[in-house]
Amino acid sequence: MNYSKYIFTVFTLCIISVFGIGQVDHWETAVFASDDCRYFKGTTAPPSNWNRPEFNSANWIKATGGIGYGDADDQTIIEPVISVFIRYEFTVESIEEIAEVILDADYDDGFVAYVNGVEIARSLVGGNPPAFDTHASALHEATLYQSGVPERFSLNQNQVDIFLREGTNVLSIQVHNFDGLQSSDLSSNFFLSFGMKTASQTYREPPTWFISPIGIVQTNLPIIKIDTDNRTIPDEPKIGGRIGIIWNGDTMNQSNDAFNEYEGAIEVEKRGQSSLSIFPKVNYGFELKDEEGNDIDTSFLGFPKEEDWVLHGPYSDKSLMRNVLAMHLANQLGGYHSRTQYVELYINENYEGIYVLMEKIKRDKNRVDIARLRDDDIEGDELTGGYVFKIDKGIPDWRSDFDIVTRPGIKIGFQFVSPTKDNIQPEQEAYIETYVDSFELALRNGSYGGKDWQDYVDLNSFVDHLIIKELAKDVDAYRISSYYYKEKDSEGGRLFAGPVWDFNIAFGNADYCNGNLTSGWMYSANCDDGNPFWWNSFMAEEEFRNQLSCRWTDLRAGAFRLDSITNYIDEQVNYLRPAIDRNFQKWPVLNQRIWPNPQVNNSFQGEINYLKQFISSRLRWLDSAISGDCMTTNTVDVAELEDLRVMPNPFLDEVNVQLYNTSKADFDISIFTVLGKQVFSQRYRQLPIGEFQTTLNLADLPHGTYVLSINSNIASSSTLIIK
Repeated sequence: MNYSKYIFTVFTLCIISVFGIGQVDHWETAVFASDDCRYFKGTTAPPSNWNRPEFNSANWIKATGGIGYGDADDQTIIEPVISVFIRYEFTVESIEEIAEVILDADYDDGFVAYVNGVEIARSLVGGNPPAFDTHASALHEATLYQSGVPERFSLNQNQVDIFLREGTNVLSIQVHNFDGLQSSDLSSNFFLSFGMKTASQTYREPPTWFISPIGIVQTNLPIIKIDTDNRTIPDEPKIGGRIGIIWNGDTMNQSNDAFNEYEGAIEVEKRGQSSLSIFPKVNYGFELKDEEGNDIDTSFLGFPKEEDWVLHGPYSDKSLMRNVLAMHLANQLGGYHSRTQYVELYINENYEGIYVLMEKIKRDKNRVDIARLRDDDIEGDELTGGYVFKIDKGIPDWRSDFDIVTRPGIKIGFQFVSPTKDNIQPEQEAYIETYVDSFELALRNGSYGGKDWQDYVDLNSFVDHLIIKELAKDVDAYRISSYYYKEKDSEGGRLFAGPVWDFNIAFGNADYCNGNLTSGWMYSANCDDGNPFWWNSFMAEEEFRNQLSCRWTDLRAGAFRLDSITNYIDEQVNYLRPAIDRNFQKWPVLNQRIWPNPQVNNSFQGEINYLKQFISSRLRWLDSAISGDCMTTNTVDVAELEDLRVMPNPFLDEVNVQLYNTSKADFDISIFTVLGKQVFSQRYRQLPIGEFQTTLNLADLPHGTYVLSINSNIASSSTLIIK
């Protein structure tokens, strides 16, 4: 790609590696959207010099801004148009007093803004300049009328000297609609504010929603800066830009340091679905490029080499860490799940807060490590593996033959990830669809094609997938952002569940689908579109339940111990300070409900406490709900020790043992560590036939996993217990 066509004249003096930020004493606003202006409806082309100070706009319509229609967010209402051209005049007393300039833009759908004829910002409209009948390239909704904040475009002092002049200046904006005359709305609310070097008051107080930008910061987090020459990053397609990373290892990083970890070209876009339309702090996806625009694999910040990356911006997740925590826990399970790294992000000189750098899910030797399917892999073993697909929002590439849970007649949809829909060959498409169909038939009917359902899937990965989704009480579980992949037959040939993805509204952060309740299963929940029938069928299978019980027991003794999880949370809190305060200065959401928060906590620590409390209660519920036999051996006549029950398990100080004794044999209850060391023993002699129970006081035992064993002269049984 030729990036030079995107470079605006106003930014030719801008040094990308270091942002030139002046010393700002305070902020004042020179132009409000509601100021008097003159406008021209874009039914024909305006004069070529319409945006310059010398242009005589006396014949244009005088009005109060903004100009628009449809959402009751403009002062002057006009009939539907493709475009509108607006001019505001303002006076600059002294350029020397101005350190920075900000344009806050609240618009629908695209715009280009100029000061004295020099372009300073644009979004979602092409052309140099755009013609009067040009449509915006995408929909963009205004935010002020929805209690949001405008989009911000910043200019440093080097740039200010180019376009501002002392005396009369003109801010000119051309706003374009996406749907042209068919559109139901158009908005044009723009604010021009100055960062003043001295304490003297020259202009006006900024709007109440105005938040002073955060300047130079010192942080122990890596700093990522993305520069797109003040072009708005769209949903799609990607646009060209540059990225730079500052990382000084164990020493502090400063935002005006030179890039020392990485610098290069990228293509970047917004990403997300619900979050993209709701949250002003958006997620981004980017690809690394060389200077000729070709994809390049690069390693930085300890990540393995790759080209595709995601920047996740926690917004409704005010703990800032639900995705990081979920990926940490998932990686304790084994297999591949995205690595994460907290960063502080700048886009076009604007501080955007704490973000999480993550790996995009894709087939790669350092990510989902399965064979690469080539175009000519259309038969034999080469055809059988290398597939990644998902269940997600959007148009499916194919559908299941079976109804989803609780929704008769509705079939779950699947989407190709690797190969993509555009690249997959017909033979490959037919193969993976047939394989998933066969698996579903075997799961529903017990067997299919001479195979049991266990022959089609990697049981451990599906158990782990259920565990992490259920622990998080993820309202998106199983039906959204659910990935699967298949190996070649020569490498095992089974279908794997994972990697897991997207937990920002998990761990109690949702007020729908019972997401805020610590009890209840998500696999059987009647949540929106419903889940594939797989998980109900799995949980009806003894082998799956037993494997789940064993895996859960093992995890609860280690990575999923409550203290292990809460210690990790505390470590992340300590790592994030003091960036936490800056993030919530940029995004002041702690004292307000953001969809889909079930409750409002007025402090960051309150959010962390809520997260910990939810996890603690959820662990307790799962301990009681996960049933099945794990490492239980009945090596004797079961009738000797019938109905053995150990409760509660896990326990705190005491555990109750119950069984039905069918003879008058003597027996011992012993407890061993997992390494075989005996730590408790109690003998019971000539007990009468019938029900027997006893309470063991184990307060002196350290926390951990133990084997409780019951032995008589003719029978024995054992089971794992967890303190």
